[in-house]
Amino acid sequence: MGMRQPAQLAQPAYGLPEATLGNERSGGPSALIPLLLLCVGLAAAAIWFVALPVLTKPARAARTCEVIVLASGTTKCVHEAGPRKAAPATAHKHVKR
Repeated sequence: MGMRQPAQLAQPAYGLPEATLGNERSGGPSALIPLLLLCVGLAAAAIWFVALPVLTKPARAARTCEVIVLASGTTKCVHEAGPRKAAPATAHKHVKR
């Protein structure tokens, strides 16, 4: 009996085969540039609509009058805001339907 050599086993392959790696130029358009533009656009929108309104000082307009709703349902503008009177107990009548 002679000595037999063990059969050569193939090297284990980890990951993607070489043909599908991105190192070859396939000629088709790459999706990397639109994805990068989308990320930059979303970051700019987040800064524009979230961070800038927080950082800017709010415009504080002086109060011109205090709006009071009368019993008839109309509103009235009162320029001198005085102490409020307690509302009568019958002010809020609910109508049953």
